[in-house]
Amino acid sequence: SSAASDVYKRQSLYLPGKYTSTVQLGNDHADVEVVVDSSDILSIRLVNLSQTVTAMYPLVEPCMDTLAKQICEKQSLEGITYPDENRYTSQLLLQAIDAALQKATYPQT
Repeated sequence: SSAASDVYKRQSLYLPGKYTSTVQLGNDHADVEVVVDSSDILSIRLVNLSQTVTAMYPLVEPCMDTLAKQICEKQSLEGITYPDENRYTSQLLLQAIDAALQKATYPQT
Protein backbone atom coordinates (compact mmCIF):
# COMPACT_ATOMS: atom_id res chain seq x y z
CA SER A 1 0.00 0.00 0.00
CA SER A 2 1.22 3.49 -0.74
CA ALA A 3 1.96 6.12 1.89
CA ALA A 4 -0.93 8.24 0.57
CA SER A 5 -3.49 5.50 1.15
CA ASP A 6 -2.12 4.98 4.69
CA VAL A 7 -2.87 8.63 5.47
CA TYR A 8 -6.48 8.20 4.37
CA LYS A 9 -6.87 5.11 6.56
CA ARG A 10 -5.83 7.02 9.69
CA GLN A 11 -8.86 8.29 11.49
CA SER A 12 -9.10 12.03 11.94
CA LEU A 13 -8.20 12.82 15.52
CA TYR A 14 -8.68 16.58 15.41
CA LEU A 15 -10.69 19.24 13.69
CA PRO A 16 -7.88 21.23 12.02
CA GLY A 17 -7.47 24.71 13.46
CA LYS A 18 -6.23 26.85 16.31
CA TYR A 19 -7.64 26.31 19.81
CA THR A 20 -7.02 28.22 23.02
CA SER A 21 -7.59 27.81 26.71
CA THR A 22 -6.75 30.09 29.60
CA VAL A 23 -4.24 29.37 32.33
CA GLN A 24 -4.66 31.30 35.58
CA LEU A 25 -1.40 32.59 37.06
CA GLY A 26 -2.06 34.27 40.38
CA ASN A 27 -4.24 37.31 39.69
CA ASP A 28 -3.32 37.26 36.02
CA HIS A 29 -3.68 34.82 33.15
CA ALA A 30 -2.29 33.81 29.79
CA ASP A 31 -3.71 31.79 26.93
CA VAL A 32 -2.36 28.52 25.64
CA GLU A 33 -2.73 28.17 21.87
CA VAL A 34 -2.68 24.73 20.27
CA VAL A 35 -2.59 24.32 16.48
CA VAL A 36 -3.59 20.95 15.00
CA ASP A 37 -4.24 19.38 11.63
CA SER A 38 -6.46 16.31 11.31
CA SER A 39 -3.93 13.91 12.82
CA ASP A 40 -1.17 15.88 14.52
CA ILE A 41 -0.46 18.52 17.14
CA LEU A 42 1.53 21.07 15.12
CA SER A 43 2.40 23.69 17.72
CA ILE A 44 1.72 24.81 21.27
CA ARG A 45 2.55 28.24 22.59
CA LEU A 46 1.60 30.89 25.11
CA VAL A 47 -0.23 33.92 23.75
CA ASN A 48 -1.58 37.10 25.35
CA LEU A 49 1.19 36.98 27.91
CA SER A 50 1.31 40.23 29.86
CA GLN A 51 4.55 41.79 31.10
CA THR A 52 3.22 41.21 34.61
CA VAL A 53 3.02 37.46 33.98
CA THR A 54 6.50 37.25 32.43
CA ALA A 55 7.94 39.28 35.34
CA MET A 56 6.12 37.39 38.12
CA TYR A 57 6.43 33.94 36.50
CA PRO A 58 9.75 33.93 34.60
CA LEU A 59 9.68 30.12 34.28
CA VAL A 60 6.36 30.01 32.46
CA GLU A 61 7.80 30.47 28.94
CA PRO A 62 10.80 28.11 29.23
CA CYS A 63 8.49 25.60 30.91
CA MET A 64 6.01 25.83 28.02
CA ASP A 65 8.81 25.43 25.47
CA THR A 66 9.96 22.21 27.17
CA LEU A 67 6.42 20.80 27.32
CA ALA A 68 5.51 21.85 23.77
CA LYS A 69 8.63 20.22 22.31
CA GLN A 70 7.89 16.90 24.05
CA ILE A 71 4.18 16.92 23.21
CA CYS A 72 4.79 17.71 19.53
CA GLU A 73 7.38 14.89 19.36
CA LYS A 74 5.24 12.32 21.21
CA GLN A 75 1.88 13.58 19.88
CA SER A 76 0.54 12.87 23.35
CA LEU A 77 0.32 14.30 26.85
CA GLU A 78 1.35 10.88 28.22
CA GLY A 79 4.83 10.44 29.62
CA ILE A 80 5.76 14.13 29.60
CA THR A 81 8.63 14.90 31.95
CA TYR A 82 9.62 18.12 33.70
CA PRO A 83 11.97 19.11 36.52
CA ASP A 84 10.60 18.92 40.05
CA GLU A 85 11.11 22.65 40.64
CA ASN A 86 8.77 23.35 37.69
CA ARG A 87 6.15 20.81 38.72
CA TYR A 88 3.41 23.29 39.67
CA THR A 89 3.87 25.47 36.57
CA SER A 90 4.15 22.42 34.29
CA GLN A 91 0.96 20.87 35.69
CA LEU A 92 -0.94 24.14 35.21
CA LEU A 93 0.26 24.38 31.62
CA LEU A 94 -0.52 20.72 30.90
CA GLN A 95 -4.09 21.21 32.17
CA ALA A 96 -4.50 24.20 29.84
CA ILE A 97 -2.97 22.29 26.90
CA ASP A 98 -5.31 19.38 27.61
CA ALA A 99 -8.33 21.73 27.73
CA ALA A 100 -7.38 23.22 24.34
CA LEU A 101 -6.87 19.74 22.86
CA GLN A 102 -10.28 18.65 24.16
CA LYS A 103 -11.82 21.45 22.07
CA ALA A 104 -9.83 20.25 19.03
CA THR A 105 -10.61 16.56 19.40
CA TYR A 106 -12.81 15.14 16.67
CA PRO A 107 -16.00 13.69 18.17
CA GLN A 108 -15.80 9.90 18.07
CA THR A 109 -18.82 8.28 16.43
